Amino acid sequence: MKSLFHYTSINTLALILSSKKIRFNRLDFVNDPHEGKSGDFGSISMYVFVSCWTKHKEENLALWNMYTEKMRGVRIELSLPIFNSHKIGDQTNYVISEDEFLNDKDGLYILDAQNRPIDVIYTNDKNRLFPKIQNDIGLKTSEIGISKKTIWSIENESRFMMQIIPYDPKVPKSNFPDAYEKFIEQKIPPCINNYDVKINHKAFKEMKITIGPKVQPGDREIIKSLVSKYNPTAKVLESSLINDIK
Repeated sequence: MKSLFHYTSINTLALILSSKKIRFNRLDFVNDPHEGKSGDFGSISMYVFVSCWTKHKEENLALWNMYTEKMRGVRIELSLPIFNSHKIGDQTNYVISEDEFLNDKDGLYILDAQNRPIDVIYTNDKNRLFPKIQNDIGLKTSEIGISKKTIWSIENESRFMMQIIPYDPKVPKSNFPDAYEKFIEQKIPPCINNYDVKINHKAFKEMKITIGPKVQPGDREIIKSLVSKYNPTAKVLESSLINDIK
């Protein structure tokens, strides 16, 4: 797997190009209502943030319909690694920097932000869809957000994930678990709904943008203007489906 693909709107394309960042969204705001639920602790979806991509190299009509309005959006292709890698303690492959790891200003603790995509498992096994996460030392959350029902298999999804948990910066670091465990016990969400991560410079410059099969002439000009202004080395491609649908 050398590249991943993301179907989205022209508006989101503008935000990605102008900021050079990809947005991670909270799992409780995605289109699958069962995501982030466990078999013994309820939902922790408010703490799981994801950036969702597909491995489908060929254009997918279903994904054009699902993730772009009237197929008038774009498909973004970025080569791996999509993000920069940072070292935090003994973690060597995080998409966030050490300054972001603990944000005292906003009271946010970010963990498990690995710079590698995770292939979603499609299954109807309830033990996989709603794993038990409680154990003697806390919550084992590594299986949350990696399985979806087989009805979603058309997506062939690969996603980046991180957990963002609120914490109290006034609690001494020597008692750090006390700073965030109370928020999880009461299921208090973080103060943010999304988190933006910088795109790797090489991946950004080599971006490929496929124009949706039903994009209107004015939309096409907007796309080309955005690319010219923010990422002139990106390639803009016409949809291979443009002559196959009305």
